[in-house]
Amino acid sequence: MASIIAGVEFHTDPPPGASSAPKIEQDAPALLGLHREAPNLHIYTASSINYEALNRINDRSITTLPVATVRPTDETEVATAVRYISQNGLTLAIRSSGVDQGGRSRASGPKDVSLDVRSLDKMVLSADRQHVTVEGGVSSEALLKFLDNHDLATPTPLSRVVGYVGFACGGGYSSWNGTMGLAADNILGGRIALADGRIVDTEDADCDPDLLWTLRGGGAGVVGVVCSLRVRVHRRPSLLGGLVAFPQKEAPQITERLAKLYAWKKPNKLVADVGIVNRPESGGQFFFLFVWALDEDRSDLDEATDYLDRILGLGTVVINTVQQTTPYLFTMSIKTPVLFADLIFSRKTVSVPVWSEELGHILSEPLPNSTSIVVIHDRHGTGTRGSDSTFVTNGAFLNREPHVMLGIIAAAPPDDEEGLRNSDAWVNRVFNGINAAGLAMPQKYINFSTPHKGDGIHYYGADGLDRIRSIKSRLDPSNLFAKSTPDLA
Repeated sequence: MASIIAGVEFHTDPPPGASSAPKIEQDAPALLGLHREAPNLHIYTASSINYEALNRINDRSITTLPVATVRPTDETEVATAVRYISQNGLTLAIRSSGVDQGGRSRASGPKDVSLDVRSLDKMVLSADRQHVTVEGGVSSEALLKFLDNHDLATPTPLSRVVGYVGFACGGGYSSWNGTMGLAADNILGGRIALADGRIVDTEDADCDPDLLWTLRGGGAGVVGVVCSLRVRVHRRPSLLGGLVAFPQKEAPQITERLAKLYAWKKPNKLVADVGIVNRPESGGQFFFLFVWALDEDRSDLDEATDYLDRILGLGTVVINTVQQTTPYLFTMSIKTPVLFADLIFSRKTVSVPVWSEELGHILSEPLPNSTSIVVIHDRHGTGTRGSDSTFVTNGAFLNREPHVMLGIIAAAPPDDEEGLRNSDAWVNRVFNGINAAGLAMPQKYINFSTPHKGDGIHYYGADGLDRIRSIKSRLDPSNLFAKSTPDLA
C-alpha cells in the first residue's frame, strides 16, 4: 500500500489581504527584509483587511495586536521567518488555533511577530498504517476525521478546534487515554525549526538526544517551531459512549459513590471524564462523558453496559445519550463552549489523586454564569506510569500517577465588571477550597494553565526542569521561544 495524503478539504489557504512591500515598509519596516528574502511568504500588517479578526484569540483580555502576522505554508518558510526574526532582534509567539488557555499563542508587544502556522496543515498516513505525519497547524477535528475515514484513531481532545500539535506536546488528555495512552505517548518523532533557521528531525543522527523527550509533554514551541509530528495510530475502536448528566447539587453524593465504584473496579477501557456547567434552562449539571472502548469483537459489551448502569445509579439522571458509536461521531455529538466570543476568562487548574465526597462538596458550589465550566479529566490505565510497557513513557510529561485533573474556568464580557469579579471570585473559591482541604497534588497541566513566575517546576518537576533548562541553553540560547515556555527560573 502507498501512503495517503489528506485531501484539499483538509487544507486552509492563507487568507487574502497579505501586505505589499509599501504597506510592510509603512506598518512594519523591520519585516521588509523578510519580504524581500521570501516574497511569496504571506505577511499581514496593521493595515491588512480583517487584521484584528486574523489575530483573534479566545481570551479577550489580550487586546493589543502584534506588529505583523506571518503565515507560512511549508517548513522552509517557517525556518526562513524564524531565522529572520531571531537575527533582527524581534520576538515571536507561535499560533496554531488561538485557544491556548494562557494566551501564549498571541504576540502583543511592539516588536512581537505572530507566527501563524494554521496553513501548515498537511497530514500523511504511512503506507503501513502505523503512524500519521501531522503538520503544525492541523486542528484536532481534522486529524480525527482524517483517521476516521481510514478506520483509525489516536488520542485527540474533545474541543475540536484545538491545535493538535500544541495539545499533544503539552501531554494530551483524551477520552482514549485509558487504552491508547496520552497523546504525548504516541509521538514517535518530529521536525523542528530552530532559532537559527535549521530544520532538525528527531531521527537525525546528530539530533539533540533530549529533543524527542521534550516534545513528549514539555509543551509545543519550547525550543523551536514544531513543523510536524509523527504520531502512532490505532485501530478505530467502537464505543459505548455518550453524555450522562445529574443535578450539580448531588455532587457530594455522586463523588462519594464514584470513589467506591472506582475502588471496586476501574477498567482501562473506560474514560468517564466530567464536566460541570450552569445551563440557563436547567441550572447546574454534573455530567459524565461516558466512553468505553469496546473490544474488536464487542464481546465486552455486556460488561460495558453493566458498568454504565452503575454510573447511572450514582444520582438522579437528567440526561442519558449513551449509545454505540465511534470516536468521530462521539466527539462531534458533544456540545463544546463557544470560542472566540467577547469574553475575559479567569482560570485555575489543580489535580487531586482520587474522587472523594469532600471534593464533591467543593464542586457543588453553583457556577457564576452559563459561560463558566469545570472540566475534569480522570486519568488511569495506559496514560499512567508503568501500566503498559508497550507505550512510550520516556517524555517530559510529569504527572504519571492516577489522578483527577480539574480545569476551573469562568468568563464574563469585558464590560461586565460585576460579572468579571464574580467569575474571578468563584474560580478562586473552588481552587482555594481544594487546596485548603489538602486534596491538591503539586503537579499542574500546562494546557490548562496561565503563565506565572516559576511555574516550570509544576510541569516538569525538579529533574525535568533541569533537563528543560539544559536543552534550552543548547538549542535556544537567546530564548527566542520564551513566550511558549513556562518560566524556568
